[in-house]
Formats: sequence, structure tokens, C-alpha cells
Amino acid sequence: MKESEVKSKEPKKYYIPVDGKYYETTKEIYEVYYKMDRRERYLEERDIKKGVKTFSDISSSAYTADEIIGDVELDVSDTAITNIYIEAVLEALSYLDEEDQSLIQELFFYGKTERELAADLGLSKTALHFRKNRALERIRNQISF
Repeated sequence: MKESEVKSKEPKKYYIPVDGKYYETTKEIYEVYYKMDRRERYLEERDIKKGVKTFSDISSSAYTADEIIGDVELDVSDTAITNIYIEAVLEALSYLDEEDQSLIQELFFYGKTERELAADLGLSKTALHFRKNRALERIRNQISF
């Protein structure tokens, strides 16, 4: 046998770095290590692209914790405004007749499609769409902001 044939039959050796030194390991451990390493690099790259700041960056950066966390009051005011709109819509919904209330509830609260609801009610999709738009227009007219 030639020396090149002997070398080609030897199993491939796998090494991973630990504290600056390379250690021989099995193929399975090697694959898991590098898969995990690549995932970590991917997440770091994604965070950099999105501008994500971590708390470990606070001590080593010029940013203060207040600058990183942001203005919480803005979120609270947005939530309050959204709740006011929801209350107004629900109140306006109560002024609709029962058929229109049911139609709006099925479409927007229970997630039915116009096609499904039209089939359930025995209406054409076009007729249901017209009724939906008419009910939404009544709700818009009832709400005054």
C-alpha cells in the first residue's frame, strides 16, 4: 500500500478552540459548537442592524439608561388614546341594529371572512360587503373626535 492511501483512510480530526487553545473533539461536538457559534454571530449582527442596545453596553458606552430605555410616557399616552377609541367604537356599535351588530362582531371580533359570513347568512358576498360598509359608515358618523 502506498503512503497516500493510508493517509486517506484515517478518520478526519476535528478541533474546537477553548481559551485560545485547540482541542480535538468528535464530529458531533464540532458541528454543534460551530452551529451555536454561527447562531450567536447571526443574532449579534441582527441586533447591530436593528440598533438594539443591551444593558451590558450601558457601562461601556456614552449612553445613559434613560436614553436607552426611552420615554415610557409616550407609550402610556398611546395606550390611553387607543382605549378611548375602543370605547367610542363599542358605544357607536351599540347604536346599530342587531343584524349590523352581529355582522360587525362576526367580521371584526370573531375573525370570519366576508365569504364565510355571506355563506352562513345566505347572502351574496357583494350584498354582505355593502352591508358591512354601510354599518362602518354609521359607526364613523356616530364617533365624533
